[in-house]
Amino acid sequence: MRSNILFSALLTALLVACTTVPSSFVPSASTDHIRRDVDYLASAELAGRDTGSEGYRKAAQYVAQQFERMGLAPAGEQGFFQEVPFRRASWDNTEPSLVLKGSNSETTFTFGEEFIAAPSAVNERSSLEADLVFVGYGIEALDYGLNDYANLDVKGKIAVILSGRPDSLPSEVGAHYASSRNKRETAARNGAVGYITLYTPEREKRRPFARYAEHRHDDTFDWVNRKGKPGSATPGLHPGAMLNSDAAGKLFVGAQRSLQGVFEDMENGKNPKGFALPYRAELNTNSKHEAITSPNVVAVLPGSDPLLKDEYVVFSAHLDHIGKKDDGQIYYGAQDNAAGIAVMLETARLFIESGQSPRRSLLFVAVTGEEKGLLGSDYFAEYPTVPLQSIVANINLDMPMLLYPFRDIIAFGAEHSSLGQIAKHAASRSGLKLSPDPMPEEVIFVRSDHYNFVRRGVPSIYLITGREAQDPDIDGTAMQVAFLQESYHKPGDAPDAGINYVAAKQFTEVNYLIAREVADAEGKPSWYGGDFFGDLFGQD
Repeated sequence: MRSNILFSALLTALLVACTTVPSSFVPSASTDHIRRDVDYLASAELAGRDTGSEGYRKAAQYVAQQFERMGLAPAGEQGFFQEVPFRRASWDNTEPSLVLKGSNSETTFTFGEEFIAAPSAVNERSSLEADLVFVGYGIEALDYGLNDYANLDVKGKIAVILSGRPDSLPSEVGAHYASSRNKRETAARNGAVGYITLYTPEREKRRPFARYAEHRHDDTFDWVNRKGKPGSATPGLHPGAMLNSDAAGKLFVGAQRSLQGVFEDMENGKNPKGFALPYRAELNTNSKHEAITSPNVVAVLPGSDPLLKDEYVVFSAHLDHIGKKDDGQIYYGAQDNAAGIAVMLETARLFIESGQSPRRSLLFVAVTGEEKGLLGSDYFAEYPTVPLQSIVANINLDMPMLLYPFRDIIAFGAEHSSLGQIAKHAASRSGLKLSPDPMPEEVIFVRSDHYNFVRRGVPSIYLITGREAQDPDIDGTAMQVAFLQESYHKPGDAPDAGINYVAAKQFTEVNYLIAREVADAEGKPSWYGGDFFGDLFGQD
């Protein structure tokens, strides 16, 4: 498999060099434009741009106005807007209950201490009682020799699933299989009607269960499809719960193995095998639902080539942030992601100011609901305003880390498709270099809006600045880590607290060059041969 990928990468590099039609003129990005956009989008007036809020609506209107002033054409469903229907679920003045039932005893677990659950966006009332079956990690990855459901009968039962993934899976592949969505779908495909996730010691080290429990009263958001069903729902599967390690051990008392033995297998790199558990569980939830709408904002710059103008290169950036807390504190979201939106707007301006129309059309999409779980981009990818098969690439901008003038960029996903070579070539034209992912353990490739395009077969990359500063006295890695620890999803992520507009100018111009090369090349981007995501999702 790896040799095929390397061959494809070499072939693509040659094709990029031969088929790209570079523009001789590279327009200059305006720091004044970018600063103006960031200052407004991350202002107190917009109160953190929470999905569905008045502040978010103002932000969407602002972006639509900027698109219109540039001369971009509306490409939503209602002018520039694609209204996304959401369902917000909250606990209906009651807490969920989870009871473990043995042949001679019952154990009631305490919500918020021993287990957590989220309000269901599917049903306002849910009650399930069924036998329990331990299914290990709950993964079916046959190409990697894993089938945790082999020889197990889970039909009509509750699957008990370890969080995480075995070390034998490559990081990004493992992240795909270990996602909550994939594990739910796998359980339902094997006939399970419910699921319980077990918090493991490894996960406890990364983030204590108690931290999750602090959010036990948070609402659930999901987009609603055109049949009135939540977009992330798994048909046939009841709402689930997550148990901490101590509570989870009670499910294994009297079973053929203890949970401690399972954890020891995990520590030793073994994939725990599943088995039936000698208990039933009863889970009851009550939630109330509220309908909310919040728009994606979509504009198009039509292509000029008669043969290529019906193909689209999509820029995406999320417009929402996390809003205002109960104490009135505003979370401004300047880097995350007012800066990404501002860069996207200025990139669009550069195309218009260049005087050279792109051969392919460019679609600019400011998406809602990213902070709720990549929801607005999922809705757009499910119901695109242009034919899905006409979308040839996605370039995603999310918290670009505009902290210092830089020497390199990072394109998450560069190793999966020919977009990586295009990004490398464009970076070189900007006097920059393309650096590898500095934190592969974080599996960023599956954690931002571009992944919803990947799941529909579209080659995609997610761009941020690199960690090499132009100033040798600046430690780029230290600055990025400090931002993540001190400002990410905190009130300190404000316009006047660290955005470097020289970096913003650099980043915009390299984005322009990347998009220019994709839009003007003879051939469209392609997945590398043998790539996992290309093989799994690629369009025929």
